[in-house]
Amino acid sequence: MPCPNLCSNHGWCDNHDRRCECFIGFAGADCSLRTCPRGPAWADHPDNILADDEAHNSAECSRRGLCDAATGECLCDDGFEGAACERKSCSKACSGNGKCLSMEYFATLKDPGEGTVYAYENVWDAAAMYGCACDDGFEGHDCSSRKCPTGDDPGTDGVTEIQAVVCTADGGTVVFGFGGEWTTAISNGATAATLEAALEALGTVNTPGEEDGISVTFSAPATTMCDEDGETTTYIEFLQNFGSLPLLQVRTRGLELASGSTAASVAVTRYQTATKEDVVCSNRGTCDTTTGTCDCSITSTCAEACFATSDGYGNEGARGDCGAAVVNIDTCPGEVECSSHGVCDETTLSCECQGGYTGGDCSLMTCPLGKSWFSRPTADDVAHQDLVECSNAGICDRDFGECECDANFEGSACQYLVCPGDGDCGGRGECLSMSLLAEASKVNGVANPRTYGATPNDALRWDWDSVRGCKCNDGYVYHDCSGLACPFGDDPLSVNQFNEVQLLNCDLDSTTTGTITFTFREETASVTAKTATISDLEEALESMDTIDDVKLYFEIAHDQRDGGTICSTAGTDLYVEFLRPTGDVPLITTDRPSIVSIGEYTKGTKEWDECSGRGLCNRDDGTCTCFSGYGSSDGQGSPGPYGDCGSPFPVIEELLETA
Repeated sequence: MPCPNLCSNHGWCDNHDRRCECFIGFAGADCSLRTCPRGPAWADHPDNILADDEAHNSAECSRRGLCDAATGECLCDDGFEGAACERKSCSKACSGNGKCLSMEYFATLKDPGEGTVYAYENVWDAAAMYGCACDDGFEGHDCSSRKCPTGDDPGTDGVTEIQAVVCTADGGTVVFGFGGEWTTAISNGATAATLEAALEALGTVNTPGEEDGISVTFSAPATTMCDEDGETTTYIEFLQNFGSLPLLQVRTRGLELASGSTAASVAVTRYQTATKEDVVCSNRGTCDTTTGTCDCSITSTCAEACFATSDGYGNEGARGDCGAAVVNIDTCPGEVECSSHGVCDETTLSCECQGGYTGGDCSLMTCPLGKSWFSRPTADDVAHQDLVECSNAGICDRDFGECECDANFEGSACQYLVCPGDGDCGGRGECLSMSLLAEASKVNGVANPRTYGATPNDALRWDWDSVRGCKCNDGYVYHDCSGLACPFGDDPLSVNQFNEVQLLNCDLDSTTTGTITFTFREETASVTAKTATISDLEEALESMDTIDDVKLYFEIAHDQRDGGTICSTAGTDLYVEFLRPTGDVPLITTDRPSIVSIGEYTKGTKEWDECSGRGLCNRDDGTCTCFSGYGSSDGQGSPGPYGDCGSPFPVIEELLETA
C-alpha cells in the first residue's frame, strides 16, 4: 500500500509504516505543503523557550508573518519584511529623506572623531532592527521633520572649538575628515589659506553667507602645515560650527620623512573645547519642523521680533538662528516670561525650564522617555540603553507632551513593540513581554517557567520588557493566534507501539480525611480520599480538558475493575492507561504525595500527531481533511468522535493484512 498521495513527489515513502519523509522545503503528512524561510523569532512561542535567557530561536517567518504553504513564501505583518520577515521595516521608508539601515551597519558609520566606533554584531537584532539614518537637514525616527538652524545663545558668553594638528613630514599629502566628509589631498607644505579653503569646501563645515567657517594659524615662525622636526602646530579654529565637535580624522597619502630618525606622522588633539552653544534657533525662537525655519518672535515685548538671524556672534547674519538681538532685551522670552513654566536667569535673560517643558520660552512640552529602538551602540554589542523621547519610534506632539507612535509601537513612550493580530493577538491570546513569555513556558504541557532578562542591565536581553508576542489561548495557533488547531491522534498504521500506563499507589492511614487533587498538564480534578472508586477517579480525570479517555484497573491484565476504593490502609495499586491523549505523556501529580505515589509503568510510544499523520489541517475551521481511506477515530484506531483521521477504513486494513 502506498504512502498518502505518493508523498506528492516531494518525499520518499517509508514502507514500514507508510509515512512520508519529505524533502527539504516540503512538509505535511503527504509532503504537499511548502515550508517557508526561517529567521530568529521576534518573540518566541512560550514552549520553545527551554532555558533561562534563551530566546529568538529559529522560527518560520520569524513569527512575524504567515506561511503560504502553497508557495512557500512568508506573508509578513505590516512593518516587517525580508524573505523570513526577519527585518523591521523603516517607518514611511524614511519619508524619502534618509537611508534604512540595520543596527549592525549603522554602528559602523559613526564618525571616529566622535569617539570609539563600537561593533554591534552578536546580538539577536543586529541584522533585524532597522531604522532611519536621515539625510542632512532632516531628523526624526522617520526623517519626516526638517531641522531648523542652530546657533549660540546671544545672552551667554562662550568660545569656539580649536583643534591642534602636528604634522612631521617633508613629503606626501594629508586628507582631513570632518563629520563624514573628506577634503581633497593637501600637500605637506600647504599654507594656512590652502588648508582653510580645503576645509571650508566640506559640506559639514558651516559657512553661512559670506562668513568664514575656518581660521588656520601656525605656531611661529612656521608658514606651512608640516615640518621635518614636528615643531609646527597648526591651529584650526571652527568659526561657525558650535557645540561639541568631533575631532578631525586623518588619512595620509605617501607621507614621508626623508631625514631624521622618526617616522612621518600626523596627530590631532583638542586645543580648546567649544563653550558656545549649538542650540535650535539659538534658544530665542521656535522651530517650524515642516519648513525647517526659526520663528524669532516669541517675546511679546517686541512689536515684531526681538531677535533675527545672526552671524553666530550676536550680530545680524545669515545663520537663520535667532541669534541676533535687534532691540535692547531686558526680559526672558515668552508672552509671559518663560511661559510660566520656567525660571528666568536675569544675567543671561534665558529660561531654565521646569521638568516637562522645553524651548527657548518653555512653551513646548517634552514627551515621555523610553529605551531607544534604533541608536548606535555605547560599547561592543551594547545598545538600546539611551533614554530618548518616544523611544525613537514616534513623534512628540509638543502641544500636549504626547507621543504619536509608529504603527508597530505603543505605550506612552512608544516603548513597546505591538503584538501581532491587531495588537491584541486577535482577541485569541495574551500579548506578553519576552520575560512573561519565558515564564509561560511549558514542556509536554507541564509548566516549566523560565526567566529572561532577570539579570539587571543585561545588554544582550535589552528587550525583556519591550519586545512582545502572543501566547495563544488553547485551540489557536500561529504567531498572531489567527489559526485554529486541529485534533491530534495516533497514526493507525504504526505497529508495535504502546499506550502510556502509570502506576498509582494510594496508602491511607486511619486519620486520612478530605480529598485528593490530581493534576495533569495544568488541569486539576479531585476525589474523596476514603470513598472514591475507579469509576469516580476515571470520571474526575476525564473531566479535565487535557484528558479525553483513560481506563483504570486494579490489575495490569485489565481484567479487574471491581474491588472497592482506589485507596486503602493496606495500600492499593491502580493502573491508569491513557487511551487519549497518546504518546509519552507527563506523569499525573497530586497534592497528597504523602499518601499517593505515581510512576510510569509503561512508556507511551504511540504518536500524537495533528490529524494523526493521515490528513491535513484546515486552519480556518480547525478540522482535519483526511486522506482517502481514513476517518475519525476513538483514539485507538477504531471509528470514533475525535475527527483525527486516526481510523483506517476496512479496505485499508485489508490492504495492510495482505501487504
